[in-house]
Amino acid sequence: MTAEEHNKTLSTLYFIYGAIHGLTLLGLLGLVLIFKFASVAGELISATWMIVGTIVFVVLVFAVGLLPLLVGFGFAKRRPWVKPLSIAVAIISLVNIPIGTALGIYTIKFFRTEAGVKLYGGHARVAGESDLQDALGRAKPLMNLAERLK
Repeated sequence: MTAEEHNKTLSTLYFIYGAIHGLTLLGLLGLVLIFKFASVAGELISATWMIVGTIVFVVLVFAVGLLPLLVGFGFAKRRPWVKPLSIAVAIISLVNIPIGTALGIYTIKFFRTEAGVKLYGGHARVAGESDLQDALGRAKPLMNLAERLK
């Protein structure tokens, strides 16, 4: 694959990754709101806990829903600010086994190849094309989902 193809693949993967997490959190918000307003037991939840829950929810939506979408946009438009942001998001996503781990490894290896250095700058050229293809292979389930959604 060329550098542009890897860049486009990363863009697509981050859009899907952010959408999956964002939509999951919106579904969770819907369940909480249904419980709060449609259940008799919803009156037992105090306003303090609703405020704390709202703050936690907003932070989670930003961290796991909007940041990957922003990284996907940065890759799609080849913005120079995408490199530090995507490395930070990739490190955070390493905890999310198996898809987040595969996406994080693929992102970090991409920036360490000559293709990544060519597009976004840097000096480290440790990983080769075969390493990048190996990292991409671990992200295949997410790629298959993207192909089915087209």
